Amino acid sequence: MSAKRTHVGGPGSGHVVKLANNYLCAAHLLTTAEAVAMAAKAGVDPVACLAGINSGSGRSAISEVNFPEWVLSERFDSGFTSGLMRKDLRLARDAAEQLNIPLPLLQAVVDAWHANPEQPADSDDFNHITTPILARGSQAEGNQ
Repeated sequence: MSAKRTHVGGPGSGHVVKLANNYLCAAHLLTTAEAVAMAAKAGVDPVACLAGINSGSGRSAISEVNFPEWVLSERFDSGFTSGLMRKDLRLARDAAEQLNIPLPLLQAVVDAWHANPEQPADSDDFNHITTPILARGSQAEGNQ
């Protein structure tokens, strides 16, 4: 299931950490896409933007791996679907609610991933969530 094994605690701890990890992954896909779209709209090449991000404090596995490997290449074959990510986000939100810890950013990420269930479709690669966001950076000035 993973190339790396990390003991995180007793029964159930691994499940919670997996949900936390996928929450961050989902958020990073959205925020990295928005950052790249903003830079592209300003005339910065997405590859150059990612090089700058990846040499700074904003880098993540999403900017270092997912964007070059699956997003900018347009391969979208990571093996993890949008439907699975949406399910994990709902589970993370539910866990936070059960723990009585308000997490408004988590809710915003859940909402963003569920805003349009057809874009991307549940069967699409989860990296496709970036497609409509990146398109905003390449739109002509009159089409904003």
